[in-house]
Amino acid sequence: MARWSALAAAALAAAVAATAATATPAKSSCAFTLRIGDVLPFTGGLAPYGGNMDKAVKLAVSLQNAALAKAGLAKTIKVKLVDSQDGQTQASASVEAAKKELGEKVNVIIGEMASGATIPMAQSVTIPNRIVTLSPTASAPQISTLPDNGYLWRLYPSDTLQGKVLAQAALEKFGRGATVNVGARNDAFGTALEQLFVAEWKKLGGKVGVTLSWNPDQPTFDTEAGQLVSGSPAGWVVIDFPETFLKFAPSLIRSGKWSAGKTLMTEALKDGKTLDTIGSNVNGLSGTAASAAGGPAGNAFHSLWNAKVKGAQPYTGFEGTAFDAANVAFLAAMRGCSSAPAKIKNNLIAVSGPPGTKVTFAQLGKAIKLLTAHKEIDYEGAFSPVDFDKNGDIGSAVYEIWQYNGSSAFSTLKTITFRGG
Repeated sequence: MARWSALAAAALAAAVAATAATATPAKSSCAFTLRIGDVLPFTGGLAPYGGNMDKAVKLAVSLQNAALAKAGLAKTIKVKLVDSQDGQTQASASVEAAKKELGEKVNVIIGEMASGATIPMAQSVTIPNRIVTLSPTASAPQISTLPDNGYLWRLYPSDTLQGKVLAQAALEKFGRGATVNVGARNDAFGTALEQLFVAEWKKLGGKVGVTLSWNPDQPTFDTEAGQLVSGSPAGWVVIDFPETFLKFAPSLIRSGKWSAGKTLMTEALKDGKTLDTIGSNVNGLSGTAASAAGGPAGNAFHSLWNAKVKGAQPYTGFEGTAFDAANVAFLAAMRGCSSAPAKIKNNLIAVSGPPGTKVTFAQLGKAIKLLTAHKEIDYEGAFSPVDFDKNGDIGSAVYEIWQYNGSSAFSTLKTITFRGG
């Protein structure tokens, strides 16, 4: 009887110990190195933004490693930004950049910014090779339904929403029933958003005079400018990137028929350096952009950026998208106790939204403690609450209608909030 009691007690003790080990794993039980690469536009159409995006990723990685060290996990868990490649805001360069990073054995690629670069990079490289891809700003609607097996995500809202905001801005600026001329760059971003705007504008009773698209790489734009200013429109909607608009704007100005104050653009042209270069002829230009105003940790991140980041371009607010991308990748790896891309993709929805304890980048230590104890977290981002849905899209977005006032100064005319169902 005594022997049976001793054996039973020993078995019970072993079961309790096993349960405790499962509930709260020893620090040494979770060991991995998360290898991140970024493919961002250091040159090309979105070059004004790429450098800051890279700095945002580096800042996130430094905070993650500091939090791991404070938690006593620095010897077993590490995060490395192993490579930063120039995607050049275009498809072929981004594809080649991603291939190079495969050679660096990355688990996650953050990039590209442009939809026209992100989509082919994902289709040709990251999806077939099962690498998690988190684009900071790619907004083309087709990304939501791209067959990606869960490997392609984005931290910026789909232009399905921006088409509605742009049409509403046009209604307020030009009036119901007004005729507008619409022009866009001929790529995945430009053509999709042009179509979405035209459809929404017509729903609101608006009329369209001219629609046209252009090759961003062509040397001159006088012909396209002449077409865009033809007729007697109440105003214009122009969808372009900084590098191209630097060449297009002089053609519009020379026409003598174009007015910046009667023109709406999008987020890519909310770049003070570009507009300052063109000059006072673009004062009064306005447009729409998804805004960091919806980011629960947006103000704190901006303060951290000002305190920690040196040698950056002027702060735009879009930096938070790349910062959030790096953080959700890290937290997903922590939840899965693995840097394997398949584990990361399966944990991104769980760490980015409810249920769970809300945490920001300033509470990474708390997040690590909760995740190692198998408790749920809800990351609250610098650009948005994130809250990924099943398509890899963020769950809510705040848009602003902005106006350029000269000398890199912008004002916000209005904000519009969208929330997921």
